[in-house]
Formats: sequence, C-alpha cells, structure tokens
Amino acid sequence: MDSFTLQVASALVSAIMMISLFLLYRASSREMCLLDWSAAGLLFFLRNCLGVAYFVPQLTSLVSGAMVNALYLSAHAAILVGVRRHLGLWPGWPLVGVLAFLVFGLSVIPVVQQSVALRLMLLLPLVLLLCLATLYTLWRAPDPQMRTVYLLMMGIELLFSLQLLVKIVLVALDPDMPLTLAGDELLQTSGYLAMSAFIMLTTMACALIVIRRQELELRRASDTDPLTGWLNRRALQRIASHEFARSDRTGQPCAILTFDIDHFKKINDSYGHAVGDEALKHITSLAQDVLRGYDYLFRIGGEEFVILLTDVQSAELCAVASRLRRKVLKQPLVHGQLHIPVTVSVGYAQRQLNEDWQTVLDKADRALYHAKEHGRDRVSFYNSHQELEWLR
Repeated sequence: MDSFTLQVASALVSAIMMISLFLLYRASSREMCLLDWSAAGLLFFLRNCLGVAYFVPQLTSLVSGAMVNALYLSAHAAILVGVRRHLGLWPGWPLVGVLAFLVFGLSVIPVVQQSVALRLMLLLPLVLLLCLATLYTLWRAPDPQMRTVYLLMMGIELLFSLQLLVKIVLVALDPDMPLTLAGDELLQTSGYLAMSAFIMLTTMACALIVIRRQELELRRASDTDPLTGWLNRRALQRIASHEFARSDRTGQPCAILTFDIDHFKKINDSYGHAVGDEALKHITSLAQDVLRGYDYLFRIGGEEFVILLTDVQSAELCAVASRLRRKVLKQPLVHGQLHIPVTVSVGYAQRQLNEDWQTVLDKADRALYHAKEHGRDRVSFYNSHQELEWLR
C-alpha cells in the first residue's frame, strides 16, 4: 500500500476518532476526558491532512514538516491529558502547548528542516516518552475494577512504543537512510500503518474506559445507600456470598456485626426527621473511625446496620464492637445548639464451620436483640458454646 493511500486512511480513522468521541461526550457531558481524546483525534486528522496535501502539487510547498511534527506530538500528548483528567489529575494542557511550540521551533532550524532523519530523531523519542507516560499513569491507577480496560490501552501504548523504539534504532544506525516527508520507504509506510492502527484501537479503548466507568457508577449507585454512603441490602447478599465462599477456600475466619441506634424513633419524634438523618450519618461516620478500611459496611434498614468482617479473630472482634459502642456513647450528636446523646446496641457472631452467611447474620441479629433486652447500650455475642452473652 502506497503512502498516499495510508495517509488518506489515517485521516479517515482520525476523523472517526474525533467525531465518535465528541458524540460520546455529548451523550456523557460529565466525562470531560472525552473532549481531550476528541481533540487528539482532531490533531491526528490535521496532521494527516497535511500528509495528504503533500501529494497535491499545488499544495506541496505549503506543507511544513515542523507543523506535521508539532501536530503529531500534540495528538499523543492529548491522549495523556485525557487519561490524567479521567483519573482526576491535573490535565496539563499548558505543558502540551509549550512542548508543541518547542518541537516546532527546533524543527524550523535550517539543518533540522533539511533532514527528515534529524526531524525523526527529534520527534520520535518525545512521542515515545509520551506513550510511556500514558502507560505508567494507567499502571498507577488505583481502581482495580477498571484494570481490564486500562490494560487494553496500556497494551496499545506498549506496542506502539515498541515500534517507535525500533524506528529510533534504525534511523540512529543509518542516519543517511533516504527519507522524505511522505516517502514510500518501508520504515515510513510501516509507520503510517502503525499510526492508523493505533488511532483506531485507541478510539475503542477510550470509549471502553468511559463506558466501564459509567457501568461501575450505576452499579455503585444501585448498591449504595444515598444517605450514609454505606452499601445496601442488595449488595450484602452478593458480597457476603462471595466472601463466605472465599472463606471456605482459604480457611480465613469471617464474622458479622450488627448494630442499631437505641430509641431512634424517639429522636425522630422529638427533633424531626432531618435530625434523624443527621443521627444516621453521625453514627456511620463514628463507626468508620473504629473499623478497618477493608471491612464491608451496610445499612439494611432504617437504623439497622451490618458489618461484614473478614480475617478477624474473636478477641479483635470483641474489641471492635466495644470500641464502637464506647465511641458513640462519648460523642453526642451536635445539631445547632443541641447536643443529643445517642447510643447503640451491638450484636456479633463469628462464623463456625460451614455456616452460610444468612445463619451468621441471624445469630448476630439475635445477639443484637439480646443486648437491647438487657438494657441497650450494650454488646452481645455468641460464645464458643453457642450461647448468648453480653458485656458492657
């Protein structure tokens, strides 16, 4: 395939990237990264249009190698900018402008302008660094649920980086290689083909990243209590089943702790439902302070809460329950000028051999009711003989 055909194909693929990602942004306007990636498609498109114009005799003299380099570099930088914005990092568009201006300025130096090989040795290492920076940024991304789609883009960037590295080595080893701005040499035609494949695959990867994040946000919204931010009863069934199955495989102990707010109806009746909502948020905030960061937290009813603890021993479980009760007791709810005392009753049960999560939850609930029957503001639990006990 000749260079002209490849340039046209790349221009069409770039236009598809620009248009499709912009239309996706119009449908998901919160995803600002789509604008960055659409801008990358525009920059690739302009770069390829210059490549096509080079083959038109009336326009050949107007095509600037410096401009081609600046646009190409900016397009790869725009992909990195979109990745950074997607991850909540500073995008860095001003740095892209500085870098593009620097490349343009160096490319118009007469000795560089007259040598395609020198322009390539100026451009390709910088593009390689941008690709590796994109790969590294995605590798450092913290969300494991996004890892699959990140791996797709990382793989694309890695493969493109490898072909860039090969081109850099070949040009370095043979600086007298006969190259032109739009030559048909194998090195350049393979580069155009790689660029077209890169743009097409990157478009798919960018779209999948946004779609995957929206899917996870919808799932989190359906699994999360909007008032407290804790998981809901629907999520409890899925997560508890998974963790108890994992406990069967690994032998790690599991436990369930339940608690609710004592006399919560009285708080609602005396101060109103707005204060009741504040009480719920107050209690869950205090509970998170005494729990481990990887415990699962659920609100399953009005003032009823469940905590699923994994890899926890009896002594630690007892300490967590006691700290929770004491912390709530010592920190009343402050609402304006009001200081409203709040207490919780706590029940917990540790999983015994082959028990399912519903059985353990039922035992924890019975322990909770045992605590409430014995005066509230207490912790109740099943002992090693499967008998209920309570402690202050």
